Amino acid sequence: MPARTSSFLAAALLITGLAGGLATAGPNDVHAMVQAGEIMPFEAIQRRVVQETPGEYVGAQFDQNSRVYRFRFLQDGNLINVDVDARTGERIRRRQNY
Repeated sequence: MPARTSSFLAAALLITGLAGGLATAGPNDVHAMVQAGEIMPFEAIQRRVVQETPGEYVGAQFDQNSRVYRFRFLQDGNLINVDVDARTGERIRRRQNY
C-alpha cells in the first residue's frame, strides 16, 4: 500500500473513530494534545512502527483515555495490533487476532 494511501487510511480511522471500543479523539483533540506536549505526533510514531513491523500496514486509531496509538497490520492473513504509548513512543504490546 503506498505511503500516501496508508497515511490517509490511518487518518480516516483516527478521525472517524473506527476504534472497536476505544474512546477515540477527533483531529482537533489530538492536535491540541500534541501542541500541549501531552503526546508525541502521530506521524513520527507511525513512521517508526511501520518500519519496524512486518506485514501490510492497514491503519491506526488513538485512545484518548489511555493515550495509546493502536496500529494494525495484516501478516500472513492475520490481523496484528501494535499498541504504542503516545506519550513516550514506546511499544506497549503486540497482539495477533485470529
